[in-house]
Amino acid sequence: MTASQMEFTEMLRRDAGPIWEANFNHPFVQGIGKGNLPKDKFIFYLKQDYVYLIDFSRYFALIAARAASISLMTGFAELLYTTLKVEMDLHRGICADFGITPDELERTEPMPDTLNYTSFLIKSAFLGTTGETLAGFLPCAWGYVEIAQRLKKQGLPDEKHYRQWIETYASDEFDGLVLYYRSLLDEYARTAPEDEKKRMQYIFDTSTRLEYMFWEMAWNQRQWPI
Repeated sequence: MTASQMEFTEMLRRDAGPIWEANFNHPFVQGIGKGNLPKDKFIFYLKQDYVYLIDFSRYFALIAARAASISLMTGFAELLYTTLKVEMDLHRGICADFGITPDELERTEPMPDTLNYTSFLIKSAFLGTTGETLAGFLPCAWGYVEIAQRLKKQGLPDEKHYRQWIETYASDEFDGLVLYYRSLLDEYARTAPEDEKKRMQYIFDTSTRLEYMFWEMAWNQRQWPI
């Protein structure tokens, strides 16, 4: 398939391929797939991902408020609900098994990599175009779905929490959401000027790199140095 035949999101994914593969091959991700990720690393991740999702929800609310059409507003409102309800319920349920209460989750202080990522997204929601905001969040949503689907194909781990994580993000519900938002960005890109397409690629690449930094933070349980 030539570049002219590829959809815009396929080109984004292709050009970010090395970063994408680094995310999948990160020892944290592979530890989930194999079921041997140390629990303390997973708990650190869950707590940081929970506070990340709080700001991720604010990001979707900002996009919905700025949306140029009812359909786009509705789509992001639905994504906001899915994040607040489905994803955060998953975190609360798993954390409850480890004795971590919802109050403790909400009191979690965001670490530097978490804050860096969410600040980048919220900035793009305030200042970016519709295409730029779509490009900003896709690496998270699309990346999780692809990671989970690839891990599932390798065989689900016996450890129930890691199996539940994979099954949630590999689900048809999450896959359908990603396909829908990819289609929105593909449609938007058909009439976008070339300079905006370059900005969208930069934002997509940056978010993909920030995904890697998040895995790295969780693997090393990286905190504030002072």
